[in-house]
Amino acid sequence: MLTEAQKHRFETLGFLRLKNFLPVEDLQRYTDAFDETLKRAKGLKTLETNEETRMINALKFFESNPAVYHPLLDSDRLNEFLEDLLGENYVFTVSQGTIRTHNTKWHHDDIGPEGHLQLKVIFYLDPVRSTTGCLTVLPGSHFLPYRERLEKYGDEILPLGRDIPGVYPIETDPGDLLAFNVKLYHAAFGAGVKRRGIYINYLQNPRTEAEAEYIKWLYHKDGGYYAPETFKDAPPRRLRMLQFLKNACYETE
Repeated sequence: MLTEAQKHRFETLGFLRLKNFLPVEDLQRYTDAFDETLKRAKGLKTLETNEETRMINALKFFESNPAVYHPLLDSDRLNEFLEDLLGENYVFTVSQGTIRTHNTKWHHDDIGPEGHLQLKVIFYLDPVRSTTGCLTVLPGSHFLPYRERLEKYGDEILPLGRDIPGVYPIETDPGDLLAFNVKLYHAAFGAGVKRRGIYINYLQNPRTEAEAEYIKWLYHKDGGYYAPETFKDAPPRRLRMLQFLKNACYETE
């Protein structure tokens, strides 16, 4: 599905955006169901945000409305995209539904073993621009030498917000796919602007004991990803995505 140039861009810069990835009718279905699904996942009556609750984030989001969202997890196009970047038998960990209304600091999400790719796919349900909370990245900061410099001198460099050489805002519209290496330093600048997003987290299938142990540590660190709904309607491809965690972490019937 991806061209060699697109793969090279992702490997070099740490992110990739594909415009108009979702069909219009699918996007509408995911958007229409989002608020009710998030309330169900969090056990909330409303989705009000304020200065104290600037983010609402629900893990295992798809499992709160599998009839609507499992087709996205099983999408042939999405899985072809993932296979091009992660290879066969990649690991699906967890879905998220999120509303944000605040700026975020510069950070990376996780740091696994070098050479082991962990990526996050995002579908924003609202247009996001550089001033309204789009993902803003430091391209190339997923590479160890760059990351080590940021970790050593970050307090001097990163509090400057957007005023850093090389900052790149990834502006997207509903229907676009955004994927990034979770080692990549990123932030968002859009305080007071509500933006909704669907996040899906994946890793390469482990090839070493260190990679396997990292995935198991990640699973337990976040309190476990197992949801029986993920298995109930699972076709063969999804079962392959779940196989490592099922064998190593889940206790399923």
